[in-house]
Amino acid sequence: MSQDYVQKKSLEALEATSGNRREAGLLLRVWSESDEKLKGELTAPFLNNLCALAIQRASSRPEGRRQAKRDRQRADDDAANLLSAITSRPAASMTSTHAPVAPPPPASSVRHRQAVATLAAAFQSRTKPSSQ
Repeated sequence: MSQDYVQKKSLEALEATSGNRREAGLLLRVWSESDEKLKGELTAPFLNNLCALAIQRASSRPEGRRQAKRDRQRADDDAANLLSAITSRPAASMTSTHAPVAPPPPASSVRHRQAVATLAAAFQSRTKPSSQ
């Protein structure tokens, strides 16, 4: 398998650093700079994604700049539209868009009034803790 060589070199790096993973990783990186086979096998699983990322970045940058310019132009247009809307006609306010007055709630039933009175009496009859 292609990863056997990477496995072997990884174990060598761990032995050389007495099991220190951080140092073994750094050593493996140094070895990969001089060993093309090791470098190729280390990067092979990620190469497709790295290429796709490079293409995505390259294709999105000019478009991103154009989009920012369009957004600035839209902001200028929005400001002009807002100013003309304010000066041309009376603007709608929060109160003018709602119903003038909400209808009053329905009257409570006799049973509901009795339940509320019972609850109120129960809370009033409780002994309040004295503050010391």
